[in-house]
Amino acid sequence: MSSSHSDRRTSDALAQVDRVSKRYLLGQGRGARGVLLDLFGRRDKQRDVWALRDLDFQLERGDVLGLVGRNGAGKTTALRLLAGISRPTHGRVRTRGRVASLLNVGAGFHPELSGRDNVLLNGVILGLSRRQAQQRYEQIVDFAGIDVAFMDTPVKHYSSGMYARLAFSVAVHVDPDVLLVDEVLSVGDAAFQDRSLRRMLQFRDRREAAIVFVSHNLAAVELMCPRSIWLERGVARAQGDTSEVLRGYLDAVDSSTEETEEGHLVISSLDVIDPTSREPKQEVRSVGPFIARVRGTALRDLVEPVFVVTIRGDHGPLFAGNMHIDGNWPARVPAGPFELECAFGPAQLTPGRYRIELKVKQNVRTNYFEPRVLASFCIGGAAEGPGGGDVAYRMIGDTV
Repeated sequence: MSSSHSDRRTSDALAQVDRVSKRYLLGQGRGARGVLLDLFGRRDKQRDVWALRDLDFQLERGDVLGLVGRNGAGKTTALRLLAGISRPTHGRVRTRGRVASLLNVGAGFHPELSGRDNVLLNGVILGLSRRQAQQRYEQIVDFAGIDVAFMDTPVKHYSSGMYARLAFSVAVHVDPDVLLVDEVLSVGDAAFQDRSLRRMLQFRDRREAAIVFVSHNLAAVELMCPRSIWLERGVARAQGDTSEVLRGYLDAVDSSTEETEEGHLVISSLDVIDPTSREPKQEVRSVGPFIARVRGTALRDLVEPVFVVTIRGDHGPLFAGNMHIDGNWPARVPAGPFELECAFGPAQLTPGRYRIELKVKQNVRTNYFEPRVLASFCIGGAAEGPGGGDVAYRMIGDTV
């Protein structure tokens, strides 16, 4: 897939990133010391880390851009540059109007202040007058879904979900021109996530703001973002139509990067199994059941792992086996080999190629294994059903 992209630069742009690169100096000093090391040629350039290289895009009002890629790909660095928290090493970043950023849980909140004080203070910091902040206070609290009894409590006593809900609610109620969102929707219940997505879609459809959206939830990226950029080690591997970008990203992802000291588990295989013969197969009948079998090794004890096996078509996820929905995840998977089978009923899929994505999470904040496509299969012959829809499944194996 081509990674070339041409933007027509206009004066209407609310956010503009012109061939931006960002370098970090690891263990070599900053400020005057870094300048002296550069001046005398003593800096070890092999220890430089380029978080971004030649990133280039612009956004106008109503545009929504998704940034996808593995952890460390440069997504959050791009948002930090747009938010003005960091400066580019090369290139230029420009924004126009009011910028609201949610780069981590509770960003901008003072832990010793109450929820009420933080709402009013952040509203003013983000550009509202004191009177406007007071007028919108009840709307903000209602949208966040926080009991008013907590609003006079210091936010250091809030859960991470309460932090995130309140921070997001403030950000979307200050009439931002540019909204930067980094994984904030991973914290919070399903109702809040739905409410947040609807509010951002309103920004998009009414052309109220430009949004840059970072998430490992590729279904949310596909829903939100007509255009996306796939970043890998700071370089834009592809950008353009979101469906095309995600297709390239998922096809390229494998499990090799989990085999590090920082990893929680290693997946050795994900196979499609015939329920009768118990043999792996590449082609599945649309009207027949099939099994997705996962084999791997836990590198350490996994506490309450939630396995999610998703079947994806060319344009996104179709159906999944999800322990979180069932509420049947194990209390613990001990370090060592494990096996899991997700038995799907007849899928009624149309002919074509389908992918199997695996995700393993511990809770809303911790991913044991980032979502990635590990296998594919084909539906052959003529169409045997309407295609898609809910598919029955059950999880079985050593982990359940």
